[in-house]
Amino acid sequence: MKKDCSHCDGRCCKYVVLEIDKPEDLEDFENIKWFICHKDVKVFVDNDDGWYIEFSTPCKYLNKNNLCENYEKRPQICRDYNVDECTFYNEYNEKHTFTNLDEIDDYIENVYKKNKNKSSSKLQPRKN
Repeated sequence: MKKDCSHCDGRCCKYVVLEIDKPEDLEDFENIKWFICHKDVKVFVDNDDGWYIEFSTPCKYLNKNNLCENYEKRPQICRDYNVDECTFYNEYNEKHTFTNLDEIDDYIENVYKKNKNKSSSKLQPRKN
């Protein structure tokens, strides 16, 4: 099947994703908590361990038929978008997704602190 936008529901035009720094301490997690306290915002970790913030907000030029009303003047990022990466045709699994405070707290307790303890125990000298 040839991939094109003719059957698409405009998914790529309904969110903005930006890469963020991986949290290194509990203060960084406080910032992530603040992000997700906002409506239609989530933070996720992809399968390559990249951290991202996603804002679910449609492009103001997307019409009710999921077509661009500004097609000739659309930004370069839209022009460069590769339909092979489209979520309409591909399913993307996120390693971790955070949409509420409980999910962050759970991650801190069950992933972050355990990994931190493992890495700090590797740094301590062995006792003979």
